[in-house]
Amino acid sequence: MTETTIGTLPKINGFALRRPRLLPMLSFILLLSVLSLLFVWCRVQATSLDYDISRLEAAVRTAQQETAVLRLEVATLGTPQRLEQVAIRDLGLRLPVSSQVVTVD
Repeated sequence: MTETTIGTLPKINGFALRRPRLLPMLSFILLLSVLSLLFVWCRVQATSLDYDISRLEAAVRTAQQETAVLRLEVATLGTPQRLEQVAIRDLGLRLPVSSQVVTVD
């Protein structure tokens, strides 16, 4: 007798009541949650990469400015007038007299 009462569910206005199926609904909610978390993780990673790119671009700009300054300094330090001044002032060199100049044929 208990088998017949458990197996049959009453009908109301032509609709049969049945046990709720939670497994498909929970599976759908779990899948939706996983996809949402995946989307959020992707956006966080993209934002992090944007910050890294901006930081690296700033470093490249700084290095390019420093390179331009160093090229200017090399051009300034390598002029013949400056080299002559350094030779005379710092190294104690002097211009040769005419008797010290030898012409090689």
